[in-house]
Amino acid sequence: MVTRIRPAGLCALLLALTLVVRVSPRAIAVDLVPQGKLATLELDPAKTAITYSLNGWPHNTQGTFKLKHGVIRIDPATGKIGGIITVDAASGSSGHSIRDERMKSSILEVSRFAEIRFAPRQVVSHGSLLKEFPVKVRGLMLLHGVQHDLTINSVASLEGNNVMIHSNFVIPYVEWGLEDPSVLMFKVSKDVAVDVTTVARLSWNVPASAPDPINSANPP
Repeated sequence: MVTRIRPAGLCALLLALTLVVRVSPRAIAVDLVPQGKLATLELDPAKTAITYSLNGWPHNTQGTFKLKHGVIRIDPATGKIGGIITVDAASGSSGHSIRDERMKSSILEVSRFAEIRFAPRQVVSHGSLLKEFPVKVRGLMLLHGVQHDLTINSVASLEGNNVMIHSNFVIPYVEWGLEDPSVLMFKVSKDVAVDVTTVARLSWNVPASAPDPINSANPP
């Protein structure tokens, strides 16, 4: 059964990218939530797989992107969430050099917009906090220099200090203002499906103020 999360009164809230997990007294012991410290999730690029799928005719396209870095910080006392997940836009690869060059130069324009970023803002809902549970997160994605609201569905599990997360979502890239790559008889969908699997390391740190990096990325 899915339960709505109230904006305050959370014992602990751990959220990462596509990419989310929540910890409460039912998931870990209360004494593992240090008073006055922030929960930090640091995503491991070496243990992160980002794949995309684009339906089309006469064939579909599958490819990958690489995570540059990702850190999410949560205040267990208030449930406030901060941090950023950053993907290297130039790392996109489908295994076809001509197609990939067009994606990078004409569609993503990686020379101007080198990074794709996601900033989680709110947990919409979560399932029963068992070994593995579903989480839905709303946040902001910075793509091609413009911010867009995006909701991500995830399945998360906690093993010791490691958080395993599997997320999937759809990006309506043409609606968001990117070029439609369809040419003559070659047609592709205007939405791209993205799948993310990652492992994040959980730690506790003293709070420190910092600007929101999503608003300072890729200036025009």
